[in-house]
Order: sequence, then structure tokens, then C-alpha cells
Amino acid sequence: MVSLDHISFSYTVRGESRPVFDDFSFEFEEGKITAVVGPSGCGKTTLLRLISGILRPQKGQISVGRTGVPASLAQKEGPPRTAFIFQDYGLLPWLTVERNAALGLEAQNTEKREISAKVRPILSELGLSEWSHVYPIRLSGGMQQRVAVARALAMDADLILMDEPFSSLDALTRESVQDMLSEIQKKHRSTIILVTHSLEEAVYLADRIVIFDGLVPVHFARSEENPHTWEQQTQQASSVSAYAGTTAREHPGFLSAVGRIRHAFDEEAERAKAGFEQSALRPATRPAMRPPNRPANLLALRSSPSIRKFFLRIGQMAGAALFLILCWWLAAALVRRPFLPPPGLAFQRFAAQLAKGTFLFHAWASARRVCMALLCAGPLAWALGLLAGRVRMADRFLAPLVYLLHPLPKVAFLPLLMLFLGLGDASKVALMALVIFGQLFVTARDSAKGIPPALLESIGVLGFGPFHLLRLVVLPSTAPGLLSALRVSLGTSIAVLFLSETFASVDGLGWYIMDAWSRVNYPDMYAAIIALSLFGLILYLAIDALEAIVLRWRERD
Repeated sequence: MVSLDHISFSYTVRGESRPVFDDFSFEFEEGKITAVVGPSGCGKTTLLRLISGILRPQKGQISVGRTGVPASLAQKEGPPRTAFIFQDYGLLPWLTVERNAALGLEAQNTEKREISAKVRPILSELGLSEWSHVYPIRLSGGMQQRVAVARALAMDADLILMDEPFSSLDALTRESVQDMLSEIQKKHRSTIILVTHSLEEAVYLADRIVIFDGLVPVHFARSEENPHTWEQQTQQASSVSAYAGTTAREHPGFLSAVGRIRHAFDEEAERAKAGFEQSALRPATRPAMRPPNRPANLLALRSSPSIRKFFLRIGQMAGAALFLILCWWLAAALVRRPFLPPPGLAFQRFAAQLAKGTFLFHAWASARRVCMALLCAGPLAWALGLLAGRVRMADRFLAPLVYLLHPLPKVAFLPLLMLFLGLGDASKVALMALVIFGQLFVTARDSAKGIPPALLESIGVLGFGPFHLLRLVVLPSTAPGLLSALRVSLGTSIAVLFLSETFASVDGLGWYIMDAWSRVNYPDMYAAIIALSLFGLILYLAIDALEAIVLRWRERD
């Protein structure tokens, strides 16, 4: 099934080659579970990454095929399908359980109707049907593990690679998931290669155990057959038997097998220690949960915690506004000067100008400039930031330019922009675009660099191309950073907008504020400040509302 023919592989660390495998050969049996055990750092995970195609050997060949399948049928079915279950399960947190389980089928361009027909019975078999429309953050570790297994089974994987999949589970959950995996493997006759640090786990699950001695580079590995004789003895135990009521893990046959493998492991460790000494002479979990109800429509969406938090934030802002108005009223009562009118008078002027359409006219002029700046700078800054975050050559070229110009105060560019672009809207839009571009680029670059490699690998190993990696991983994982940077950049843009509209303008809320000040009409000035504050608040709330809907996958409750 899986054949490694004289492979050699090494990592390059700071220009130095670190060999892991050297002329290593091995074959894994089809339809069986093979466990790979050994000390940390001896190449077990690297072995899985080589078999999956994430890494490629510098020498030798790795072949994954189906035995007993005619060549014509094998060519029709395409290359063998491989599923990789990572230590952290490789689930995309912004996709529901059902979508995560269906990713392998989506990579094969399977029709949606067929995907549902395959995925839903498997989710039901694994006890996940009630959780199909829940995001992974709501699941326990054992349930996330089952979703990863469901993905492998749904895509009819010929080979399932598992990298210490049970290491983060508590003891009871680990045994439960191990039993589930054993039953599923027997039912589907899947070929599984399992990397584990637990000898008991290897003995309980595997038909064959491969022992790495810890010497690097790896030249060969010891293989031990592991017939599960204790399982038959446990099943055949009668009420009069001495082993009646004994589980497979408690059976003397299982304990004896663990001892035998442990002895073999110790022998390899001693041999490795002796080899190392000779070479040294040469130079250098969660409680049970109740599945939530599936949101059936937009009305049900309102019960989402993020939506509730959004409306709670609006209530908190209203409370803060009332507090500021109270402070304003007290200050006006104490000062009694024309430049600080009471809030009631300012709100009267605000209502009057709003009814006349004056503020709507000027607010539209300001909104038009902000939106044009966002459209001009936003998509380009985000695209270049993602490119710099994922492509080293682009980062070397773009990052120094942006980091050189970004700290400079953007207002200093206003005279130059007026000289080049004139006194109209173009210079004002360009000034705000500079603010937005720098902040979005920096955030996009840092967000793209922070994407966990396991997420990209878990999707890439399924067969998705670069476009799908961008759509399924890069854009969703950087969305929180985008919305946060957008919120900050818009706040800075509104401050720059106010300044720019005081130069050579006849419209806009910034112009109206300064015009009221020059007319010594302080109630009008404060009314315009209220209008500008509401304008900024509406933009902030729009981003918050978008965040509450787009980032629902981060909800724990």
C-alpha cells in the first residue's frame, strides 16, 4: 500500500543541513493499522509529512497505491486519497461541523447533493448529527477528533495518517475515541498509520508496531507484529471464566503484549544509546454539553451571542452618551460662557439643521470622501499585505517601503497632495487613503504571517489548489485582523477628514464646524460636532454589526 524506497530527507536550519532519513526503506500493509513509536525528535511526524506529500524526499521514492485493483480501474478512480488528522485535528474554526467533514469531498468537486448524502450518515454514525451546524469551538476535544475522522471517512480515504491525535484528550475520552477508531477501521478496512508516544495505545490499536530507536538520521526501523489475541479471549470469556467481566485493556494477554513491545522499545533505546556513544567518539477535556439548536432563519440569528453582545454594546454607548451630556450640562451651568452653550440648545440646532437637510447634505459629502478613500486603498492594501505575509520575495520588497512611510504623519503630505491633485476632493481622498493603506497593509501582513501552518497543510493535503487555500484559510483567518484594522483606520481617517475639509472646501461636516466657528455661531458649531460624532459612530456600528455576523464562529456560548 505505502512503500518507501531508499528515501533520504534533511531539513535546512540556518544554512546547515539536518538529516532525518538516510537511505530508509519500509512498507506499510494495506487495510491495517500501523503504529509508529519512538523518542521525541526521531522523525515520526516527518515520516507522515513525507508520505502525505507535504514534504518531498531529496532521494528515493514514496509510492501510495491500491493492491488488488486492476490498472484500468485504478486509472479511472484517480490517485489514492490521503487524509491527514493532525495533532490539533486540522479543523477550520469558521466552518461548521458538516462543512469541515465535507472538505475532502469539496476538494474532489463532488456535487452538493452527493456531499450531503455521504456526510450526514457518517456524522450520525459518529454521534455528531445533532452538532452538524455548530462551529468547532463549541465541541470538546473528543468531538473535534470525531469530526476529523468523519472527514477522512466521507472522502473514502485510502490512507489515513494520524499524528498523535489523542495526546490532548483526557484518559476516559482517549479510550472512548480509541474504541471508536478501532470499530470504524474494522468496518471500513481503512489503512491507518498512527504516530503515538503511548505504547499502550499502539498495542491496543495497531496490527503492526514500528519502533524508531531515536538515532538520527534514520536508516532502518524495527517492526513487531501485534496479533490481538486478547480480544478474542475477552469476547469468548464466559461467566465461569476467570476473566469474566474483564475488559480488553485489563486482559493479561494485552498486558503481556504491552510488556513485549516495551521490552523491544527498551532494546532499541539501548542499541541507540550504544550507537550514540560510539558516534560521540568521532568529531562532531470538557464536561458533557447539550447541542444547541440550529439557527433556522434570520430571527434565530438574533439569539447568537455575538449579536446579543452587539446590541449590548449599543446600550453601553447610549449610557456613555447620557453621562457625557450630563457632564456637558453641568459644565455649561458652571461656566456660563457663550462658547459653551447648554446641550439642549445644541440639540435643538442639530434637529433644526437635520430637518432642513443641511446636515444630511454635508454628511453625504464627508461619507463620499471616506468611502472613496476606502475603496481606493482598502482592497489594494489588503491584497498586498496578504501577498507580503505569504510570499517572502514580496515581503522583502514591499514591507521596507511601507514601514518607512507609515510612521510619518500623513497630514504633512496634504500640501504636496494639493499641489499634485488640486484643491478638490482628490487630495482629500488621497490623504485618507494613505492613512487607510498603511494600517491595513501592516495588519494584513502580520495576520497572514500568523496563520498556523497546520491549517494550510490540513487543507492542502486534501488536494485544494492555491485559490481554495486563499478562500478557505487565508481570508477567513485574517478577517478578525481586517475588521480591527478597519475600525482603527476609519477613526483616524475621520480625524484627517476634519482637517482636510477645512482647506478649500464648501461642504462636509469638517467645513461646517469651522464655518460655524468663524461665524461665532457656537450652538451651530456644537450641533455640527454632534453630527460628526454620530457619523463616526454609525461607521463603527456598521463594522461591529459586520463583525458580529461574519465572526460568529468565535462564539463559545
